[in-house]
Amino acid sequence: MNYIKRVFSLRKYSFLLAQLVRRDFKIKYRGSALGVLWSVLNPLLNMIVLSIVFNQVFKAVGNYKMYLLSGLVIFNFFSEATNSAIGAVINNFGLITKVYFPKIILPFSKTLSSGINLVFSVLVFLILGNILGLKAWWGYLLIPYVLLCLLIFSSGVSFILSALQVFFRDVQYLYGVLLTIWMYSTPILYPIDIIPENLIALFKVNPLYICIDFLRQITLESIIPPIQSFLYCAFWALGSFVVGVVFFVQAQDKFIYYS
Repeated sequence: MNYIKRVFSLRKYSFLLAQLVRRDFKIKYRGSALGVLWSVLNPLLNMIVLSIVFNQVFKAVGNYKMYLLSGLVIFNFFSEATNSAIGAVINNFGLITKVYFPKIILPFSKTLSSGINLVFSVLVFLILGNILGLKAWWGYLLIPYVLLCLLIFSSGVSFILSALQVFFRDVQYLYGVLLTIWMYSTPILYPIDIIPENLIALFKVNPLYICIDFLRQITLESIIPPIQSFLYCAFWALGSFVVGVVFFVQAQDKFIYYS
């Protein structure tokens, strides 16, 4: 119950959270000629390069460019959000020691600022999909659900990583390796059908694949995902968030000893 109260107490600091999100977003593109356009160009350029390389390999995948881009949009957001959140606490020790506020706001603001890029990326994905033959239909109204679940899931992971980084400064390097493994073990570049049958069940419980598959069913296949997909997205999102909040709150009182 105490953890729930702490989460709801963040409403009192909504102004501070908004200021941190605004600051992070501005800093991210400071000095860049194209600015926020990089949030769109990055997945597009990756899609172009990777589709040229793998398009002939995976001919069986219909509309491979959009298949690939749907995975990149989801994974790139998760990677950006969690990587930027890792140093959220240690990079703000000066602020923590001078002003009282819920420390969990720091990694949360990083995730939210990355969420702005996610919105732009998804909009471009849908526009490009319309050009490349995807049919817009009312099922697109369900896309915000999977994006919200992805945001909540990423927030939970960010809470854990930012707390661990305070105690173990090698976390950012280990996480970089883990993220690379995570990317190639997620069916982004390749269809899940090529996975050995005895391993498919393991790949399907990957929370990022669940979100990617949810998006692909709506956009590429023009179908409503089964109820299990809705439940799995919610399970991973809420489970990650709760575990992340509990872990962060229990660890935060020790942060001062590692500043």
